[in-house]
Amino acid sequence: MAGLRPGTRVWAEGPYGALTGARRSRGKVLLLAGGAGITPLRALFETLPGAPGDPTLLYRARTPEELALRDELEAIADERGAQLLYAVDSPDGRRPAITAKMPRRILPDIARHDVYVCGPPGLAEESYAALREVGVPDRRIHHESFEF
Repeated sequence: MAGLRPGTRVWAEGPYGALTGARRSRGKVLLLAGGAGITPLRALFETLPGAPGDPTLLYRARTPEELALRDELEAIADERGAQLLYAVDSPDGRRPAITAKMPRRILPDIARHDVYVCGPPGLAEESYAALREVGVPDRRIHHESFEF
């Protein structure tokens, strides 16, 4: 964009409002991020109203070095009394699978949460399947992607 000349016509799309606090219908929230999807979920992690323990952020990355905003996220979690979890690939490259067992293990009452998902398509597909299996209705799964 820096190379565009003034007056150049551009086409922009979105945002569509799927990742706003206005979509929330429950007190407890799971934010599930991967890749660039951490950016909007970081804002929600800091600003969604709630009691200590209401927000949980699960951030998936290939390596610990890819955990963008880590210091900020940890400060927000400390300040809010929120749960911050990482799902990082093991040194041999095995990915932690997001299956029904994972959300049930970290949040036994997951079916009573709103869930915000933002990340690559594979993460979204995996998450949707797991969340539906544990009883989170579609209307409480809010998704945005950065696909082009």
